[in-house]
Amino acid sequence: ALAYGAYIWALLIAPLPVLWALLQIVPRGRPANRLVSGWCRMALVLSGCPVHVDGLENLQAAAPAVLAANHASYIDAGVLLATLPVEFRFVAKRELTTYPVIRTVIRKVGHLTVERFDPAKRAALADRTTAVLRSGTSLFFFPEGTFFRPPGLLPFRLGAFKAAVEAGRPVIPIGLRGTREILPDGTWLPKRGPITVAIGPPITPEGSGGEELVRLRDLARREIARLAG
Repeated sequence: ALAYGAYIWALLIAPLPVLWALLQIVPRGRPANRLVSGWCRMALVLSGCPVHVDGLENLQAAAPAVLAANHASYIDAGVLLATLPVEFRFVAKRELTTYPVIRTVIRKVGHLTVERFDPAKRAALADRTTAVLRSGTSLFFFPEGTFFRPPGLLPFRLGAFKAAVEAGRPVIPIGLRGTREILPDGTWLPKRGPITVAIGPPITPEGSGGEELVRLRDLARREIARLAG
């Protein structure tokens, strides 16, 4: 177990200077996104963790959309970048920009960041997410906002569903299974194990206002719970 954990950290850390250097020279947006997604796919293949993706037809039929998944592990974002064959932008917590390589990825790809403890900045981000969706780019949210070691779902925040309602775009629920077992919260020694990415049917907004936000949130949470097991 210790040897495998050391191998995974070497696999993740050793190429970072090369990735950072390439990000300095590739154009912003789609080229940078392809570079990062390719790096994530390579790392996932070399990790030896078998991956199964189910429901891709749901993803490809509804873009642009709000993609929403359960958050279970540090590796969730990398798994999603490696396995989802559509372009999207994450809405991530601003604290991640304190890490130099992640900050560069966010800046070059165009992922959005949210200041979780500043209501004024959260409101400004809400307008921006709606504009991104209307421009034709899908957005990815972890509606729980964070994750903990015990299994289960935390309460969902409304930001993802507000963007979907205001832009008139569907929510696509995604369930991640296996990532919590590989690298749970508070653990720095990865384990080898299977990963499943299950993509559910789109949930389409049927109205506007606060009641519709809550309806979408509740439907998405139930479906994500089912998909994630």
